[in-house]
Amino acid sequence: MKTKKKIWCCLFSLLWIFVLIFPVMASDIPEIPTERQKPLLVDEAGLLSEEENSTLINKLEEISQRQENEVAVVTVNSLEGKTAEAYADDYYDYNGYGYGENDDGLLLLVSMGEREWAITTYGYCHTVAFTDAGLDYISSEFRSKLSSGEYAKAFECFADLCDDFLTQAATGEPYDVDNMPKGKVSPFWLYTDLVVAFFISFRIVKGKSRNLKSVKKQESAKAYERSGSLSLRRSTDSFVNRIVTQRTIKNEKDSSSGSSGGSSSHTSSSGRSHGGSSGKF
Repeated sequence: MKTKKKIWCCLFSLLWIFVLIFPVMASDIPEIPTERQKPLLVDEAGLLSEEENSTLINKLEEISQRQENEVAVVTVNSLEGKTAEAYADDYYDYNGYGYGENDDGLLLLVSMGEREWAITTYGYCHTVAFTDAGLDYISSEFRSKLSSGEYAKAFECFADLCDDFLTQAATGEPYDVDNMPKGKVSPFWLYTDLVVAFFISFRIVKGKSRNLKSVKKQESAKAYERSGSLSLRRSTDSFVNRIVTQRTIKNEKDSSSGSSGGSSSHTSSSGRSHGGSSGKF
């Protein structure tokens, strides 16, 4: 009897510990809103490890909540006969993606079967935050990582740039044709370049100075003149030629007409207006 009691006490203790710990474990798992049926990261193609998956979904959830625009990543094995653009639009529309009553957000789709990607934007992300030029910039940053198989880095790059673009849009001046992110250079490389330039310049000057040891300072040019060698009897001025330099100044209106900003639109199968871009990798 005593042995049975000990066994039951142990089982009861383990059950009680599980009841206490489970809510803490569950709190680390992002909850899917009732209006959305799938998480912000759906890796059907199995491109990410378990650790990479957890890191990325937490990043996407944090950005989406803070920016109040959902940022999602979806990988699939096949487009099932659709274009990448249509597949991305439908996935966004029919799985309840989007923040708030206007369903604001964007989704990156990657299909391994066709080696194609597509970004679909909707609501605020379409009309304000992400222009065609902005999406081209973002895709140029992550596309090479997709091609080289660095999928986690590509998706993190996409998420970070979306965060940056949404932050910029909140200032009232979204990134567009004439207003793109500036490249960031580490201060380490700036200081390194200055030091290297200083040493190179120092060695050049030092080398030149060694070749000038035989040169002595002269008070006048007499040492370089031959006495009586110069005799001017007559001087004249002759017109030889004329050089005219022409420069075309473009009209500001003409120069700006070749590039237009903003977002283009297309209609998805659900009848909603989306923006976006797509391509191969």
